[in-house]
Amino acid sequence: MKTFLYIGLLTASIHQTKAQNNTAEGKSIFEHKCQRCHGSDGTKGLFGAKNLQLSRLENTELILVISKGRRGMPRWEKRLSQTEIESVATYIKSLRK
Repeated sequence: MKTFLYIGLLTASIHQTKAQNNTAEGKSIFEHKCQRCHGSDGTKGLFGAKNLQLSRLENTELILVISKGRRGMPRWEKRLSQTEIESVATYIKSLRK
């Protein structure tokens, strides 16, 4: 029984660490690629950029917008890996209020 509990706690710890790393990577990419229009907190709105704190897009929709772009927003699918795009989506969700 202790073994199962230990494995469960270890798995949860690894998942949490991976999520933190994913968010940190997403933040770094966001700061270099997205911050100019969206601002450091996601509220800037230059060139028609949406307030990301108010966004309620589901994860798949968010990944699609990042990948394919929208209106004046560039497509990132050829410049970022799928993992990087998912990291940015995770970070954007952390900005929500």
